[in-house]
Amino acid sequence: MIGVASPSFCFVPFPEMVGEVAERFDLWEILVEGRHSFETCYDEISDAVASHDIEFQAHAPMTDVNLGSMYEPMRRASVAEVRNTIEACGRLGISLVTVHPGFVQGIAFLRKSVICEQTRRSLVELACVAEDNGVVLAVENMPTGINATCTSAEELLEAVKGTSLGLCFDMGHANTAGQIDEMLEHVALFRNVHLHNNDGTWDQHNAIDEGTADLPAAVARIRHGGYAGSYVIEATDLDSAVGSKQMLERLLV
Repeated sequence: MIGVASPSFCFVPFPEMVGEVAERFDLWEILVEGRHSFETCYDEISDAVASHDIEFQAHAPMTDVNLGSMYEPMRRASVAEVRNTIEACGRLGISLVTVHPGFVQGIAFLRKSVICEQTRRSLVELACVAEDNGVVLAVENMPTGINATCTSAEELLEAVKGTSLGLCFDMGHANTAGQIDEMLEHVALFRNVHLHNNDGTWDQHNAIDEGTADLPAAVARIRHGGYAGSYVIEATDLDSAVGSKQMLERLLV
């Protein structure tokens, strides 16, 4: 199934946005912040799940959320935000949540290893929450240039090692890090796929064929690896996502 996601959607009232998405896609990965926060529009999302002929998955909040914070109160607060998302999805019947790993901020630049340790600590806690709520939690590989952890396949695998967590493969992010091939060696762990493209220098979120990432090769390897989940087009707006969808449909025939 091909889905869509965009941070820009968060600025549109949920009832309006879900109608527009449902006309063009069978799946929406909701970024649960802004005007689509569970805290502010849970009932509207619940109504949409029950009444629209479209499937949903969720992306945990990103703004000011840092699962790797070395300041323990902020790490706990970030875990609580993601826990709330997982629990709400469990109640709504949304079975997949994608989450970002930790970020290196403040004095953490002096010792990044601490952030990796804190990230893993948070993910281990959240893996239990996901299991208890019947939700699959997928941890996303991150782009370079934004002080994130898990920009490499090696670091991402270390973060989820020994847990029930899966991976969200983000092709655009992997392209900025030169990690597409390395990530595609682990298709068996993929629970979600994000598709967008760039020139390899930064996370531009171009259409899926506008950049240096080899889209046909990546999709072929994902399919060959037995991946049976969804492909989510991450776009700057809905119109550009529709164009990418048409290209992806041809590759998935």
